Amino acid sequence: MKFVFIFVFCFVNLMANDWNAIYEAKKDEIQREFEKIDSARQELEAYRAATKSLFDKREADVLKKEADINKTLEEISKKEDSIKELLAKNEQILAELKTITTDKVLQVYEKMKDAPAASIISGLSRQDAAKILYSLPPKKISSILSKMDPAIAAEITEILRKDELFSDNNATK
Repeated sequence: MKFVFIFVFCFVNLMANDWNAIYEAKKDEIQREFEKIDSARQELEAYRAATKSLFDKREADVLKKEADINKTLEEISKKEDSIKELLAKNEQILAELKTITTDKVLQVYEKMKDAPAASIISGLSRQDAAKILYSLPPKKISSILSKMDPAIAAEITEILRKDELFSDNNATK
């Protein structure tokens, strides 16, 4: 029995050493795996931080560029409005100059004798002649038309009658 007891004791002792060795080996293996996982987790966190930093930087760049574009569009809009205002002023000045010029021309024709006025107006396009005559007083119109060639006077009278003064399709001489 002693022999069995010693045998069991040695067997248990050997097994305990094996179990202890297995336990230590597994413990070391688990520790290495844990270190690998921890290292991978740290790498992932670093990657996430770098990605977030890059994304934030690019988003800031996009927002800055968008603000620059909006500022440029606003400046363009202001310049466009300014150009439109200048264009309107120029058109108004041009209209005033045309009116002044037309008024001067009409004053010249009103003061001119009928025969020379008829001769000059006969040389103009029918449309321009009708516009000038239309602006003169009726008495002056009749005296100028009476001094013109009857065919030309008839054409101008027809334009005046049809009220075709401001269309460009009847601009023959």
